Amino acid sequence: MLLIKLATKSLLNRKASALLTLFTIAISVMLLMSIERVRVDAKSSFSNTISGTDLIVGARTGDIQLLLSSVFRIGHANNGVSWKSYQYISGQRGVKWAIPMSLGDSHKGLAVLGTNKDYFEHYRFAKKQPLSFSQGHEFNHLFEVVLGAEVANPLGYQLGDEVVIAHGMGNTSFHNHDDNPFKVVGILKPTGTPVDKTLHIPLAAIDAIHGGHAHQHEAAQADANDHDHDHDHDQHDDVDLVGT
Repeated sequence: MLLIKLATKSLLNRKASALLTLFTIAISVMLLMSIERVRVDAKSSFSNTISGTDLIVGARTGDIQLLLSSVFRIGHANNGVSWKSYQYISGQRGVKWAIPMSLGDSHKGLAVLGTNKDYFEHYRFAKKQPLSFSQGHEFNHLFEVVLGAEVANPLGYQLGDEVVIAHGMGNTSFHNHDDNPFKVVGILKPTGTPVDKTLHIPLAAIDAIHGGHAHQHEAAQADANDHDHDHDHDQHDDVDLVGT
């Protein structure tokens, strides 16, 4: 009891310093709780956005920059992966599947993703849920596009409509690929991820609209899954999602 009385009197004599200490401890606890909440939310957001993917491979750049561009469609990576590198990676032992992804174009500020049919087969989100279609099907020809739910609904696109892709990732572009419009053949169901705000086109179409030879790609891209064309895009970010 004596120690308690002495401690009480000591605190009363040092009210200012005691209150300041309590205030500092409270601020520290709130800060730690906030950081933990952000960490948990970030981890949950990533898990809900992409699932079942063990590795994201890109050219030399920052880890965060590669993650944001490939998974969240925010910003862009500085360099691209060559097609030979993709073939080398996908051919390694222990690699079950690999999805090539090419970014760098847009449509009304929304990201355009060049990929192949492996994307629709292997891409998973939120506890390994597969992508599914609300209308139509995946692309089968060069100038076809599959829209995310938040691309089709706000802009009023329907199957059979034509979409013009713009060069660059900004909301305003001075270079539209008007000579190569894409026909809407599929609309994905909502996922609650950046997939909803993405336009998906065949990987070979990226080459075709940036100076490639469209008539040569048409034959090679009958199933939109050609693995033999040269893949060195100018100012485009090439990323591989790898499952092992």
